[in-house]
Amino acid sequence: MQQPNNNKQKQIGRFIVWGVLAIFVILLVSSSFYTIRSTERGVLATFGKMSDDVIEDGLHMKIPFIQTIKRVNVQQKKFDGKEDSYTRDVQTSEVEYTINYDLVRENVSKLMKNVGDDYHNRIVVPFIRSAMKESFGNFAATEIVENRDAVRKQIEQQLRETLDSNYFTNVQFQLVNIDFDDDFEKAIKEKQVAEQNALKAKNVTIQVEELAKQTKIKAEADAEAMRIKAAALESNPKLVNYEAVQKWDGKLPEYMLGNSVPFIDLK
Repeated sequence: MQQPNNNKQKQIGRFIVWGVLAIFVILLVSSSFYTIRSTERGVLATFGKMSDDVIEDGLHMKIPFIQTIKRVNVQQKKFDGKEDSYTRDVQTSEVEYTINYDLVRENVSKLMKNVGDDYHNRIVVPFIRSAMKESFGNFAATEIVENRDAVRKQIEQQLRETLDSNYFTNVQFQLVNIDFDDDFEKAIKEKQVAEQNALKAKNVTIQVEELAKQTKIKAEADAEAMRIKAAALESNPKLVNYEAVQKWDGKLPEYMLGNSVPFIDLK
């Protein structure tokens, strides 16, 4: 009775071995292939040592259990941040910003080898901090309020020049908000209100001056007309009767002295 049991146990053992081998082969084959998406680039590492080569998107092979693949997202990066800066006239400001940039795809392997995944905090942020402090220090606070884009352009230009072009490209920098000291912002608002009131007063003054100018011109025109009329009457007295006739409504007065008819000279 033991012989059949021994055969059965051997068959079960063989099934287990073949099952383990099958699973091993499946794992071996599946771990030999990998895909890189169009938004990624791959960096191949052998026993943990990264290669200088960059793997393009598509289907690829590697040596199982010996080589590993690191996928790097190469879509445009966008980061928000906040920094404290001082203006040329020593006004403090808390600045919120946004930065966009692209990774140089053919050099992502070097970036991963030399810097690692935390490249933004290790490389980009220190350069942003330096560029902001230098640029804000070139302007007075009121100049920044009146022309914030000039500061933004200067920061962006400096970042494009200082960030390693082997790793970063298409750098775009935006100033989201600049929060100055409360007392300074209050003074700026008061200044703007004063300037607006002064402009209104100036406009009123211009209107008054224009009205006075028009009144003077009209008065001078009326005086000239009267002078010409007086001169004409003086040179020709009969014009008085002519103008009276022009204004007469054709009705005779109810009471007249003598036999005279108004405006009619029979001589």
